[in-house]
Amino acid sequence: MVEKFVEPGFNVSPFTCIHCGVVATMDWQGLFTSLFSSIYETQWKSCACHNCKEQSVWRVIKGTGRGELVYPLTVNAPATHPDLPLICVPEFEEARLICGVSSRGAAALLRLCLQKLLGCIGGKGDHIDTDIKTLVSNGLDPHIQQALDVIRVTGNNAVHPLDMAPEDVVENVPVLFEMINLIVDERISRQKNINERFARLPEKARLAIEKRDKPKA
Repeated sequence: MVEKFVEPGFNVSPFTCIHCGVVATMDWQGLFTSLFSSIYETQWKSCACHNCKEQSVWRVIKGTGRGELVYPLTVNAPATHPDLPLICVPEFEEARLICGVSSRGAAALLRLCLQKLLGCIGGKGDHIDTDIKTLVSNGLDPHIQQALDVIRVTGNNAVHPLDMAPEDVVENVPVLFEMINLIVDERISRQKNINERFARLPEKARLAIEKRDKPKA
């Protein structure tokens, strides 16, 4: 099961670690500097993940109680699903790297990632809408169909704006990463886990099942 993504935020805990992708407790510390033997608090805070021990750095926005991430400049998105086909990984990872600075670019990359993914789960990988229609006709779960169309429509509108405002693209991009991982979980990981468990059955039991299911002459 894909772990739910908890968006990183200033002075909050827990959230999905920017480095390791695990929902973990965060340890926040103010950063200080010295001047002429005196210690002064700066406008910066560090955030250390209890899981991987890596840190992020945030700038305090004075008078607001808020802060913004300044290091790393990359990932505010779920980690790549371990069962995502290798052909899809470059687009997913690049989208993670740029989502903080270009939501439109990330959405377009995730649309391309989806197109490749469809070629791995029963489509041809040439035309997203046609592949979704084919999968639906073959009994695709309606919830997965909706997830596919969320990515398709948002990715299309990021490149060719129609009815979606730029701020809506920004808001939807984190969801697109979750949708890709959900599709992988449902269409690839679940079957993979079932196959692995079936393969662990005693050989005698597997042979009996094969004999039972073999078409009669």
